[in-house]
Amino acid sequence: MTSQRKRTFEILPGVYRIILPLPGEKPGPMNVYLFTGKPVTILDTGTLKSVPVLKRELAGLGMTFADIEQIVLTHGHIDHYGGAASIVREAGPGITVAAHTEDLTLIEHGIEVPKRQFARYYRLMGAPFIFQVSLMAVQWIFMSMAEKCDVTRHLADGDTIDLGGHRATVISTPGHTRGSVSLYLKKESMVFPGDHILGHITPNAFVMLETDFVLPRRMSQIEFYESLGKIEKLGPRIAYPAHGQPIEDVRGVIGMFRDQFRQRQGYILSILAGGEHTVYEIGRALFPDIRGKRLPLEIFLMVSEVYTHLQVLEKEGRVASRMRGSALRYRLS
Repeated sequence: MTSQRKRTFEILPGVYRIILPLPGEKPGPMNVYLFTGKPVTILDTGTLKSVPVLKRELAGLGMTFADIEQIVLTHGHIDHYGGAASIVREAGPGITVAAHTEDLTLIEHGIEVPKRQFARYYRLMGAPFIFQVSLMAVQWIFMSMAEKCDVTRHLADGDTIDLGGHRATVISTPGHTRGSVSLYLKKESMVFPGDHILGHITPNAFVMLETDFVLPRRMSQIEFYESLGKIEKLGPRIAYPAHGQPIEDVRGVIGMFRDQFRQRQGYILSILAGGEHTVYEIGRALFPDIRGKRLPLEIFLMVSEVYTHLQVLEKEGRVASRMRGSALRYRLS
């Protein structure tokens, strides 16, 4: 009989990293963090489907969901809040659920903007109709991996919050989502950045769609790198991300992200040197290996990545866009 994979690791006295399963290689399994001091706190929860694994790992520490006094969510993606409602049901009405104000819609309603906004956005990006349909289907599959959950404490930049006896400062780090936060423990010189800093892949600065306008007003890439600057200024000795291994060279990883950002901009400009293209066309040229079962999800990530880069390039005056048919097309300025 094969031994069960070890999933729980103590990173500080009474503080545990618990690794939960998540489909796909990237970003890979989910790290949630348990602080067993007062208030007993769990930082992120994994998806609804990983709740049984989380329950089993807590049992190994002699705990149940009823012992949890506080849930803190780094942002409103399903792998971070999906299991929160299950914990709340067992913990009872006294539990606190904390998240940044700007991600409340995602956590409490499961979707940030109406479906029609996504459909319009995909058309503007030039995605073929088959992918427009499949992308909408993927969103509903994602929603089945989480239960909506009411947030009872609204976090803001600069707030302090106790995590099991450790005092943390809330650092607003938008870019991955509107309401992404990092938790900084000054005394321990460590940061919990959620998905904002990952050591094994470049995190995504997701497009921020609007409820009343199809194209976003906010620029995810600019906000993402401004947020990285906040973390860099703090100079933590170690980061414990939501996916992958702990990061000891935080400054080096941030520098790598900046280098990759410049490289990607260069690749996009070289593609546009060959003529005018839609966002979808640029993406397929930039990521020619995208295929297989995860294609619809990869198309979503691809379109978001390319469009948010084009936002920056257009602001800098290096590219220009125009409507042609139902899609935006970009060219060198």
